[in-house]
Amino acid sequence: MDRNQVRQVITAQFYQSLAENRVQVQSIPQDELQGLVNALADGVFAAVAALEDEAIEEEAPSTARGVAPAEPANEVKLWRGRPFLSIGVIYELTSQRLRIIRGIFGNVIEEIELVRVKDTRVKQHAGERMLDVGDITVISTDPSTPEKVLHNVSDPLAVRELIRNATMEEKQRRGLLYREELN
Repeated sequence: MDRNQVRQVITAQFYQSLAENRVQVQSIPQDELQGLVNALADGVFAAVAALEDEAIEEEAPSTARGVAPAEPANEVKLWRGRPFLSIGVIYELTSQRLRIIRGIFGNVIEEIELVRVKDTRVKQHAGERMLDVGDITVISTDPSTPEKVLHNVSDPLAVRELIRNATMEEKQRRGLLYREELN
């Protein structure tokens, strides 16, 4: 469910609650009342995002519980972001992999090892350029996900450069050489 759909559900529930409780709001003009409902929806988005961030941090591996850390000690988080105007998705770039974390209460995590990344592409239409957001397509040799799109990323050109540089550094660290595949 995207942000607009959630906003529609909140708006419908708000007006339904007013009707069920026989509350009549006549002193506030309709456009201002809708602005109030939109502010309420934005508060819900902020609360859910805070819960999501808290849940992800709580899920960090703990050696005190006898669980081995999932990330090697030398893996460094380089960037973390979420799609513009959305909840439930987080993008994370480390020095070794790109993660896409989906979910609010439960998580589905997709990963692409940076050594498998072949190329990246950025797509922005005019409206996205004005907002400085865009889609980044990561093309990899991973058979399960040969192409992965990061939607509505803020400052996509800078993030693409981060992915490119991290990919080159990881391939160099592992001693992999660049070679062109001829078909």
